[in-house]
Amino acid sequence: MNSYAIMRINKHKMGTVSRINRHHERLKQEYKSNPDIDLSKVHEDYHIKECSGSYRELITKRIQEVGCKVRKDSVVMQDCLALASPDWINKLTLEQQKEFFRHAYKFFADNFGEDNIISAVVHMDETTPHMHLIFVPITEDGRLSSKKLIGGPQGLIKLQDAYYEHLHNKYPDITRGIPKRVTQRDHLPVYLFKNAAELYAHYEELEEAINSIGLVNNKKKKEEAMRIIRRYAPAMARLTDQLKTVNARVAKLESNLSYSEAREEMASDELIKAKTVISNQKQKILDLQAQQEKLMTIIEKVPESVWEEIKAKKNIKKKKDKTK
Repeated sequence: MNSYAIMRINKHKMGTVSRINRHHERLKQEYKSNPDIDLSKVHEDYHIKECSGSYRELITKRIQEVGCKVRKDSVVMQDCLALASPDWINKLTLEQQKEFFRHAYKFFADNFGEDNIISAVVHMDETTPHMHLIFVPITEDGRLSSKKLIGGPQGLIKLQDAYYEHLHNKYPDITRGIPKRVTQRDHLPVYLFKNAAELYAHYEELEEAINSIGLVNNKKKKEEAMRIIRRYAPAMARLTDQLKTVNARVAKLESNLSYSEAREEMASDELIKAKTVISNQKQKILDLQAQQEKLMTIIEKVPESVWEEIKAKKNIKKKKDKTK
């Protein structure tokens, strides 16, 4: 099994800095957008470079130190994600993982200046250990310029290649992987698979409960059915929109596969790799799609009156919680 070097960089203006700060530094009480976060393991997270204040404060301080000119729409922060294939990095000991992230950190420090890095935190509270590194995009000549520093899409490709070389020199079993420019891929959030899997695991229980709603004289059976439906109501309610997302992604993968086949300049071995990755992606998503569609056949049987009753009880609970 191949072990890939993975690095992503996203640029941010000042308006999104605080939100990223709260997420990366685990300053929130809950993380509904990312069910993978295990709050009981947050204490296991650690910093390669400690964050000595809020991102906004540290970014402003660094810009003032250098004397950069700042516009209202300036990119003031680069958010970098560094990790390796889960199967590879999860086999390492904790100290080996720390050494890996220290080595990855060195790449960013050498290329973007350690003084510009304001935080580098490793998250151990999710399925795969990974590092979020934040730096201010200040050039060697003292300008605040993400475009100059990264160099646009082509510059990012070169940066990805350099990152791979940096890791490969120390870890020869790590490979470059297939660039996004080849597969044109992006990934479905893990929670889509988790939501469908949770419901699918209880498919027969849900089907029996939903079919029991229509019973006229069996009050006990109906009450038990309502209890089961209420338990899974939030996940069922989310499924409709999630199915639309998956359907759109299947269509996109079809288009990407055709696009890859049409790339005459692509080397034949690269094309084969691209088609393999896209086909594997497609099969995984098609399996999810099939699960979702099967679940929808029973969810659509839930009477509208049941949804209204669940919603009403939820609103009553919210009011009670507010008055406490």
